[in-house]
Amino acid sequence: MNVIFLTSKLNFKTAGGSVMDLHLKARGIADLGHKVTVITAFSRANALTEPLPYAHIEEKVTSRGLIGIQYGALRILQKYAARADVIYIDGQIFLYGGGMYRLFGGKVPVVAFFNTRLNAWADTHGNTRPSVLKRIKMAVRRFIEHRIGVPIASNIDAYIFNTPMVLKLYLDWGFQKEKSSVIEDFVDMRGIVQQNHITKEQIKVHQRNQHVITFFSTGRMLKEKGFELIVRAFATISNKDRYRVVITGSGPDKERIEALTKELGLSDFITFPGWVDKDTLSRYFLDSHIFIFPKWWLEYGSALLTEALAFGLPCIIPGGGALEWLTEGSAATFKPDDFEDLATKMKRLADDEKLRSNLAQKSLARVETLDYRVLCKRLEHVLETTFQKNQPR
Repeated sequence: MNVIFLTSKLNFKTAGGSVMDLHLKARGIADLGHKVTVITAFSRANALTEPLPYAHIEEKVTSRGLIGIQYGALRILQKYAARADVIYIDGQIFLYGGGMYRLFGGKVPVVAFFNTRLNAWADTHGNTRPSVLKRIKMAVRRFIEHRIGVPIASNIDAYIFNTPMVLKLYLDWGFQKEKSSVIEDFVDMRGIVQQNHITKEQIKVHQRNQHVITFFSTGRMLKEKGFELIVRAFATISNKDRYRVVITGSGPDKERIEALTKELGLSDFITFPGWVDKDTLSRYFLDSHIFIFPKWWLEYGSALLTEALAFGLPCIIPGGGALEWLTEGSAATFKPDDFEDLATKMKRLADDEKLRSNLAQKSLARVETLDYRVLCKRLEHVLETTFQKNQPR
């Protein structure tokens, strides 16, 4: 098959897991023998670090408004569709453009991927309650997108979601279940294991007879990411000399979290290295004994958590959502937003070498089911099935 991927950008220097997810999907489909072309719509944001294993076309959609973005996507699809047997798009960005392409007579089937909410639904960044005027504007936009946008998006041939919880959000919005499937985020877990020599024996040695336990967390320092929970949880733990906490990442909440750490007298135990490059981040994963993912939308998955599993780390995550689903019981869970329960789980896991090792082994076992090469077979099936359904009989 000839497969076109339409995405926002390819920024391998500073962008998050969504860029690598798209890259690995395109790379994996190409490795399976298909001809792949990736089109970036906002190409000024590209930051390539090495040659790509697929064709790449740079388009320049200049509008950042909803209508302008969807028109730009429609124009791109109409321009390049003749080169494809099936088209994959970033759904939450280009869903109406993809739907309009099919609605206006586009012949090539479209598959859309979703890993987050639509902006129309709410403040997707989890910030404080917006003003009355903004809430009115949001309500109007939500009404329009539901009444007009959903019928347009229904022309898309297939939907992929990265968790069942995100799937449910879109089914409740009006998407069709029979068109939908769930495929987790793509991460090169085998690559992480091989490059860092992660083995069952290495995990046992790493967790054995540790006099100082290192907790590790990382991510963009935003208030909604919940790094404050780690600081407040650690403040309640006794015998602090037995532990260290490392939180990497930069962002607008970093200064506040550092000030809170100093205020609570924890600066000797908690460090904030800031943003680090990929190699340095790998070193922190390797040197740590427990990974903490303090907070996230309960519906969302996380490529970062998947990476932590590949490093063979026992993880502590908020329970009851997509992260718990993703780990399949291989992580310790705490009540969301409850720093006291988080502290309990931190202390229990730090004090129980056998439990740490067992959870670490379960984390490593997820490589066999979550590595992108495994998931790519499922993606290929969706693409091929969608293509075949649209062949004339």
